[in-house]
Amino acid sequence: MAAPDRYHATIARILRSPLPDVILSRIQGNAPRNVKEMTVKWLNIYHAPPKCFAGSATRGTTVTEVSLDPNPLEDGRILTLVTETDVTEEMLDGRDKVSNAFIITIIDECVSSAVTSLDYAEGGPGLSGVSLSLDTVFHNPAERGAKLRFVNTTLAAVGGTTSCRCQVWDLTRRRLVATATFVGMNSSVPKSPARL
Repeated sequence: MAAPDRYHATIARILRSPLPDVILSRIQGNAPRNVKEMTVKWLNIYHAPPKCFAGSATRGTTVTEVSLDPNPLEDGRILTLVTETDVTEEMLDGRDKVSNAFIITIIDECVSSAVTSLDYAEGGPGLSGVSLSLDTVFHNPAERGAKLRFVNTTLAAVGGTTSCRCQVWDLTRRRLVATATFVGMNSSVPKSPARL
């Protein structure tokens, strides 16, 4: 089996496998169980070997809340996905600060999971798209011992283009670490969508 086939088989296995109640019962928010489950599954896909970019550091990201609310400005809904992770040794740079690369990687995974899960909640296939841009501003460094919270809120999903914003908070020091705006697009439909 070629590498892309193995990767698609991994995606299909994760999407089809139900998650234990103990994982989903810890997730707050008003989203239905299947939408909460989809957010976790996509983070699991992004962390599945051999594609996981940042190794075990990003695998520590846990979903704490998933909410769906009416969009006050247009038809449709807004999905808010909140995740948390503890800063680990491997995330630190030579100055004992969290490397911006780890923060951007976790942001990209979280905003991608948020827009994919909103697509699923709105009746779409819930397949991950392609990142077009991730504009990020860093406000304060995150340091050893911090717990980081990523608050991801979808903005729009129009004509195959998706967008989401993210705020990264250092809960330990009670300060804003980074803000980001993500824009993505739907990827092409696989030749055999039934396999997923």
